[in-house]
Amino acid sequence: MSPESNKGFTGSDLSDLLDLSIPGDTNAISGVTDAVSSTLADLEVAEEKRLEIMLALQEALVNAVLHGCKNDSSKHVRCRVRRDTNDRILIVVTDPGPGFNPEKLLDPRRPENVHADHGRGVYLIRQLMDDVQFADGGKEIKMWKF
Repeated sequence: MSPESNKGFTGSDLSDLLDLSIPGDTNAISGVTDAVSSTLADLEVAEEKRLEIMLALQEALVNAVLHGCKNDSSKHVRCRVRRDTNDRILIVVTDPGPGFNPEKLLDPRRPENVHADHGRGVYLIRQLMDDVQFADGGKEIKMWKF
């Protein structure tokens, strides 16, 4: 599904499942991933999809904490989990950082980038989720799993 096809959803089309805020500290990430995993299990999301969602979420949260919050626990990352009327899952991660342009990220598959020690998170998220959108200048990522 293309990003344009999601534009028709309004607040009434989506139900809120979780709305969590954590300090910008990598130690806080597991609390969010545990809560989301439990919620997805309660919804009986297939295990394979649940694992894909959880890996993408972990990558998004790490990026938000390290890049958006600069690992500053006085800043906060917000994670919302929503579901639409067709049981598709939307996870939104927002950070207070300066944002970034996702189109300017280097392709981690290119030979000159293969051995880099960073730069694979967004690529991995895009591979694991069915639709990924960035908003607010890159301070927010919206990840859909159908």
